[in-house]
Amino acid sequence: MRTGIRSTIIPLYASSILHLDTDAIGFIISCATITNLIITIPVGHAIDYYGRKPIIVETLIVTAIASLSFPFTTSFITICAAAVLLGVGTGGAGTAPFALATDATIDLPHGISIGLYRLFGDVGFVVGPILLGFIADNSNLMMPFYVTAVIIVINVVLVQLFAKETYSRKNKKAAGVDYPIICVISFAKIKCHRGNLIICIIRSR
Repeated sequence: MRTGIRSTIIPLYASSILHLDTDAIGFIISCATITNLIITIPVGHAIDYYGRKPIIVETLIVTAIASLSFPFTTSFITICAAAVLLGVGTGGAGTAPFALATDATIDLPHGISIGLYRLFGDVGFVVGPILLGFIADNSNLMMPFYVTAVIIVINVVLVQLFAKETYSRKNKKAAGVDYPIICVISFAKIKCHRGNLIICIIRSR
Protein backbone atom coordinates (compact mmCIF):
# COMPACT_ATOMS: atom_id res chain seq x y z
CA MET A 1 0.00 0.00 0.00
CA ARG A 2 2.85 2.39 0.78
CA THR A 3 4.25 1.80 -2.70
CA GLY A 4 0.84 2.43 -4.22
CA ILE A 5 0.57 5.76 -2.42
CA ARG A 6 4.06 6.93 -3.36
CA SER A 7 4.31 5.69 -6.93
CA THR A 8 0.70 5.97 -8.08
CA ILE A 9 -1.61 8.20 -6.06
CA ILE A 10 0.75 11.03 -5.04
CA PRO A 11 1.75 11.82 -8.66
CA LEU A 12 -1.89 11.69 -9.78
CA TYR A 13 -3.02 13.87 -6.88
CA ALA A 14 -0.23 16.41 -7.42
CA SER A 15 -0.99 16.62 -11.13
CA SER A 16 -4.79 16.55 -11.14
CA ILE A 17 -5.65 18.35 -7.89
CA LEU A 18 -2.70 20.66 -7.27
CA HIS A 19 -1.89 21.12 -10.99
CA LEU A 20 1.85 20.71 -10.47
CA ASP A 21 4.24 20.02 -13.33
CA THR A 22 6.43 16.98 -13.85
CA ASP A 23 9.53 18.52 -12.25
CA ALA A 24 7.59 19.38 -9.09
CA ILE A 25 6.13 15.87 -8.88
CA GLY A 26 9.59 14.35 -9.22
CA PHE A 27 10.85 16.58 -6.42
CA ILE A 28 7.94 15.51 -4.18
CA ILE A 29 8.73 11.82 -4.70
CA SER A 30 12.41 12.58 -4.05
CA CYS A 31 11.51 14.24 -0.74
CA ALA A 32 9.93 11.00 0.47
CA THR A 33 12.72 8.82 -0.91
CA ILE A 34 15.61 10.90 0.41
CA THR A 35 14.00 11.18 3.85
CA ASN A 36 13.51 7.43 3.83
CA LEU A 37 17.21 7.00 3.04
CA ILE A 38 18.38 9.43 5.72
CA ILE A 39 16.18 7.95 8.43
CA THR A 40 17.19 4.33 7.81
CA ILE A 41 20.35 4.23 9.99
CA PRO A 42 18.87 6.15 12.98
CA VAL A 43 15.82 3.89 12.82
CA GLY A 44 18.11 0.85 12.76
CA HIS A 45 19.76 2.01 16.00
CA ALA A 46 16.32 2.64 17.54
CA ILE A 47 15.16 -0.85 16.51
CA ASP A 48 18.13 -2.40 18.30
CA TYR A 49 17.76 -0.21 21.40
CA TYR A 50 14.01 0.03 21.99
CA GLY A 51 12.97 -3.18 20.26
CA ARG A 52 11.24 -4.11 17.04
CA LYS A 53 7.61 -3.83 18.10
CA PRO A 54 7.61 -0.23 19.43
CA ILE A 55 9.30 1.07 16.28
CA ILE A 56 6.86 -0.82 14.05
CA VAL A 57 3.89 0.68 15.89
CA GLU A 58 5.27 4.22 16.01
CA THR A 59 6.40 4.36 12.39
CA LEU A 60 3.11 2.87 11.19
CA ILE A 61 1.29 5.62 13.08
CA VAL A 62 3.51 8.23 11.43
CA THR A 63 2.80 6.66 8.04
CA ALA A 64 -0.95 6.75 8.69
CA ILE A 65 -0.78 10.41 9.72
CA ALA A 66 1.25 11.19 6.59
CA SER A 67 -1.32 9.41 4.43
CA LEU A 68 -4.16 11.38 6.04
CA SER A 69 -2.30 14.65 5.55
CA PHE A 70 -2.06 14.45 1.75
CA PRO A 71 -5.73 15.28 1.02
CA PHE A 72 -5.31 18.48 3.04
CA THR A 73 -2.27 19.70 1.12
CA THR A 74 -2.97 22.76 -1.00
CA SER A 75 0.42 23.74 -2.39
CA PHE A 76 3.82 22.46 -3.45
CA ILE A 77 5.30 23.24 -0.03
CA THR A 78 2.62 21.44 1.97
CA ILE A 79 2.68 18.32 -0.18
CA CYS A 80 6.50 18.23 0.11
CA ALA A 81 6.11 18.39 3.90
CA ALA A 82 3.64 15.49 3.75
CA ALA A 83 6.09 13.54 1.57
CA VAL A 84 8.87 14.09 4.11
CA LEU A 85 6.58 12.80 6.86
CA LEU A 86 5.77 9.79 4.71
CA GLY A 87 9.47 9.13 4.25
CA VAL A 88 9.99 9.19 8.02
CA GLY A 89 7.19 6.68 8.55
CA THR A 90 8.09 4.28 5.78
CA GLY A 91 11.76 4.36 6.77
CA GLY A 92 10.93 2.44 9.93
CA ALA A 93 7.81 0.64 8.76
CA GLY A 94 9.87 -1.16 6.14
CA THR A 95 12.92 -1.95 8.29
CA ALA A 96 11.54 -2.97 11.68
CA PRO A 97 9.19 -5.73 10.44
CA PHE A 98 12.07 -7.35 8.57
CA ALA A 99 14.16 -7.36 11.76
CA LEU A 100 11.23 -8.85 13.67
CA ALA A 101 10.72 -11.54 11.04
CA THR A 102 14.42 -12.38 11.09
CA ASP A 103 14.43 -12.76 14.87
CA ALA A 104 11.21 -14.76 14.97
CA THR A 105 12.42 -17.30 12.41
CA ILE A 106 16.00 -17.63 13.63
CA ASP A 107 15.44 -21.26 14.77
CA LEU A 108 13.42 -22.20 11.69
CA PRO A 109 14.58 -22.92 8.14
CA HIS A 110 15.81 -19.37 7.68
CA GLY A 111 15.93 -19.13 3.91
CA ILE A 112 12.37 -20.24 3.23
CA SER A 113 11.01 -18.19 6.15
CA ILE A 114 12.53 -14.93 4.91
CA GLY A 115 11.61 -15.91 1.37
CA LEU A 116 7.95 -16.19 2.36
CA TYR A 117 8.15 -12.85 4.17
CA ARG A 118 9.55 -11.19 1.06
CA LEU A 119 6.97 -12.95 -1.11
CA PHE A 120 4.05 -11.42 0.79
CA GLY A 121 5.78 -8.05 0.73
CA ASP A 122 6.27 -8.24 -3.03
CA VAL A 123 2.63 -9.26 -3.50
CA GLY A 124 1.72 -6.06 -1.67
CA PHE A 125 3.94 -4.06 -4.01
CA VAL A 126 1.98 -5.49 -6.95
CA VAL A 127 -1.53 -5.38 -5.50
CA GLY A 128 -1.24 -2.02 -3.71
CA PRO A 129 -0.95 0.26 -6.75
CA ILE A 130 -3.66 -1.65 -8.60
CA LEU A 131 -6.07 -1.55 -5.66
CA LEU A 132 -5.49 2.13 -4.93
CA GLY A 133 -5.83 2.99 -8.61
CA PHE A 134 -9.13 1.12 -8.71
CA ILE A 135 -10.36 3.00 -5.65
CA ALA A 136 -9.33 6.32 -7.19
CA ASP A 137 -11.15 5.54 -10.45
CA ASN A 138 -14.34 4.60 -8.63
CA SER A 139 -14.38 7.42 -6.08
CA ASN A 140 -11.84 10.25 -6.08
CA LEU A 141 -8.11 10.82 -5.64
CA MET A 142 -8.47 11.52 -1.93
CA MET A 143 -10.12 8.21 -1.03
CA PRO A 144 -6.97 6.05 -1.50
CA PHE A 145 -5.20 8.09 1.18
CA TYR A 146 -8.03 7.45 3.63
CA VAL A 147 -8.20 3.74 2.78
CA THR A 148 -4.45 3.39 3.24
CA ALA A 149 -4.61 5.13 6.63
CA VAL A 150 -7.40 2.81 7.78
CA ILE A 151 -5.47 -0.30 6.69
CA ILE A 152 -2.35 0.95 8.47
CA VAL A 153 -4.32 1.62 11.67
CA ILE A 154 -5.71 -1.93 11.51
CA ASN A 155 -2.13 -3.18 11.21
CA VAL A 156 -1.13 -1.11 14.24
CA VAL A 157 -3.87 -2.76 16.29
CA LEU A 158 -2.90 -6.24 15.07
CA VAL A 159 0.78 -5.69 15.83
CA GLN A 160 -0.01 -4.29 19.26
CA LEU A 161 -2.25 -7.22 20.13
CA PHE A 162 -0.46 -10.19 18.60
CA ALA A 163 3.17 -9.38 17.77
CA LYS A 164 5.76 -10.47 20.32
CA GLU A 165 8.87 -8.45 20.96
CA THR A 166 11.98 -10.36 19.92
CA TYR A 167 14.82 -8.04 20.89
CA SER A 168 15.56 -4.94 22.94
CA ARG A 169 19.03 -3.81 23.92
CA LYS A 170 17.49 -1.36 26.43
CA ASN A 171 15.71 -4.17 28.30
CA LYS A 172 18.79 -6.39 28.26
CA LYS A 173 20.93 -3.57 29.65
CA ALA A 174 18.37 -3.11 32.45
CA ALA A 175 18.74 -6.83 33.18
CA GLY A 176 22.49 -6.42 33.58
CA VAL A 177 23.61 -7.52 30.12
CA ASP A 178 26.19 -5.08 28.87
CA TYR A 179 26.70 -4.36 25.18
CA PRO A 180 29.99 -2.56 24.59
CA ILE A 181 30.12 0.02 21.85
CA ILE A 182 32.56 -1.07 19.20
CA CYS A 183 34.20 1.71 17.25
CA VAL A 184 35.42 0.94 13.77
CA ILE A 185 38.07 3.33 12.58
CA SER A 186 38.89 3.53 8.91
CA PHE A 187 41.06 5.85 6.93
CA ALA A 188 40.43 7.16 3.45
CA LYS A 189 42.93 8.91 1.22
CA ILE A 190 41.45 11.44 -1.15
CA LYS A 191 43.46 13.19 -3.81
CA CYS A 192 42.88 16.91 -4.08
CA HIS A 193 44.55 19.76 -5.92
CA ARG A 194 46.85 20.50 -2.95
CA GLY A 195 47.94 16.94 -2.27
CA ASN A 196 46.47 13.95 -0.46
CA LEU A 197 43.82 14.43 2.19
CA ILE A 198 43.56 11.77 4.89
CA ILE A 199 40.12 11.36 6.42
CA CYS A 200 39.49 9.39 9.59
CA ILE A 201 36.03 7.86 9.80
CA ILE A 202 34.78 6.56 13.14
CA ARG A 203 31.68 4.42 13.20
CA SER A 204 29.98 2.84 16.20
CA ARG A 205 28.10 -0.42 16.22
